[in-house]
Amino acid sequence: MFDLQAELYNKVIILRLTGDILLADVVEFNRQMENYIAAPDITQAVVDLSRAGRLDNAGLGVLVSISTRLQGRGRRLILLCPAPHVAQLLKDAEVEGFFPTYESEEELKGYIPDAAE
Repeated sequence: MFDLQAELYNKVIILRLTGDILLADVVEFNRQMENYIAAPDITQAVVDLSRAGRLDNAGLGVLVSISTRLQGRGRRLILLCPAPHVAQLLKDAEVEGFFPTYESEEELKGYIPDAAE
């Protein structure tokens, strides 16, 4: 089970993920992600992974798919504060460079004004 909370800052949406994203969760996770990024005025989506529980390859696949769709629209999916086990999954799957990743909200704010308070 997971919870996804959205915060909107100007044209940047921050999605704060809490809990697990495993194979059984990916359909709902993908649906929720699609709903949040569907707004035409969203230029970038940030997924805060600091409170992520377990994440498997299926969950990672959703993130890659969403990122690819956003890139097709000239937008980006950014990862914020990946929990250590998520960072290891990105490394193991050899996709760690695929996503722009920021280690803190302060660092993110330096690159994306109005993305963090």
